[in-house]
Amino acid sequence: MSVAPLYDHPEPVAVAERICADLYGFDRFGMTLMPSAEVEGFDEEAFEQVCKRLAEGCPVQYVVGHTEFCDLRFAVREGVLVPRPETEQLVRLVAEKHPNSGVRLMDIGTGSGAIAVSLAKLIEGARVTAVDVSEDALAVASENAAANGAKVEFVRADIFAYEPTPESLDVVVSNPPYIPESERSQMARNVVGYEPSLALFVPDHSPIMFYQCIADVARATLVAGGALYFEVHERYASEVAECLVCRGFVEVKVIEDFFFKPRIVSARKPR
Repeated sequence: MSVAPLYDHPEPVAVAERICADLYGFDRFGMTLMPSAEVEGFDEEAFEQVCKRLAEGCPVQYVVGHTEFCDLRFAVREGVLVPRPETEQLVRLVAEKHPNSGVRLMDIGTGSGAIAVSLAKLIEGARVTAVDVSEDALAVASENAAANGAKVEFVRADIFAYEPTPESLDVVVSNPPYIPESERSQMARNVVGYEPSLALFVPDHSPIMFYQCIADVARATLVAGGALYFEVHERYASEVAECLVCRGFVEVKVIEDFFFKPRIVSARKPR
């Protein structure tokens, strides 16, 4: 069994190191110093099951049961997306722009709770609400909030039927589904075979449907001067920005990620 065909070089080495460190307690440094050391309590049958799951395409984060995001540990399992580095860039931008205690913030489509929990930890005194339609996702997110000592209010709601409280928020942030269905066949098996389609894909004929809906919610629920932040598909950044302009938002900006791809769109409600 091998995971090599599933990953680009040098990812298979990183996966192996992750398994050794998280499940068996020794990292690259330990392996270099003690290459012949035996692992206490090693269960060969359990290890074979780990290898089998990886070879079948299961993401290593699901196998070990957690991932790191914004210097915090988050439980992840099937039913929630594995948080990506691009999303961490979004979180840190929001925290940098809104450091004030008492800021009222909503994360729409919270998934594992990575955005909401991280912002609750990064912004002391922030009042954070996290919304998702999935009960499974909210269960994981609540678990992550408790494990990280973050105060977050969780709400189960379909954003397409959500009735926001007018002018009750300072910030709305969202990383909604944005991958067109036509790109499904191009994606890695360890993503499409395990991570929830509900949180990934949108119809080809309406790729920015979530942004349009969330923009309408934000327009109603943000105070004057309140801010909106989106993570976006690189192909649709300009379309999302245009959508916000058409809805009366100002200071609309498209921000590149670490790979110089348009990844974040920010805007403000007029004062």
